[in-house]
Amino acid sequence: MNIAVFADLHGRVLLAFMLCARWQRETGERLTAIFQAGDLAAYPDASRLDRATMRHAQRDDDELGFLRDFVEPRDEVASRLAEAACPLIFVRGNHEDHAWLDTLEREATGPTFPIDPYQRIFCLRTGMPYTLAEDDASLTTLGIGRIGVPVGARHDDHAKYAQLHELERLCALGSAQVDILLTHDVPPTNRNRRSQGMDDIRLMLDAYQPIYHLYGHTDEPHRRELDANGVTIAIRMADLNWNRHEPGKPLNPGVMGILRWRNRADHAFEVVEARWLREYSANGWRWQ
Repeated sequence: MNIAVFADLHGRVLLAFMLCARWQRETGERLTAIFQAGDLAAYPDASRLDRATMRHAQRDDDELGFLRDFVEPRDEVASRLAEAACPLIFVRGNHEDHAWLDTLEREATGPTFPIDPYQRIFCLRTGMPYTLAEDDASLTTLGIGRIGVPVGARHDDHAKYAQLHELERLCALGSAQVDILLTHDVPPTNRNRRSQGMDDIRLMLDAYQPIYHLYGHTDEPHRRELDANGVTIAIRMADLNWNRHEPGKPLNPGVMGILRWRNRADHAFEVVEARWLREYSANGWRWQ
């Protein structure tokens, strides 16, 4: 199976689907799913935007892409989505409408729940493994959404912090096979000042030793390295955004990855570096 991988979308959800459709056309291959590492910017109501999203939206209204394209059904969007018939599975970041997502999650019974009228975007609940199966391939993903609680703060101080009931689910997992760990935050590290990290991510990496850890949040370019557990390949795709200092404002490098998966011994990960990516510029991507 083939899985497209994105980090922070910040509203550019339709663009991610369009890039996946283009990849399928160019390669003749099919995608099973899209994995997205949080900060989807899932806001169904402009009055509920956080201050950072509101500030960025004043410069670039694509920050409000979820609100524009995925709250009420639109024929234009539906036709675009039909070109890439695969679900998008995401974990919560710190820039989402958590109260709204909490309401949807309380009604859910399985590890994922849909958040859009097209039934194409699914939130992966923290601590509930989700298995994709296709032909003879099977892939189990564990998600950890939101961000770690800063020193001196509490889980209930802000909805963007990992909630106690979610962390209790992680502690109750027991024996399980985890192929992919999908998180927004990172394990505790001194490398990135944007985040203090989350201890529970470190615990899951050490306990389950997934093959890949896909994460976001850190504002870094694409990065690939071996985790401290000596087994897991940690991958951070660049935020889906544009280089506004380059003529034409093309996409930044490293915004899209492809995971080719058969089993834990037969897999590969590549960064999409095709020339056609440059066609999806800040000013013209919706017309591609």
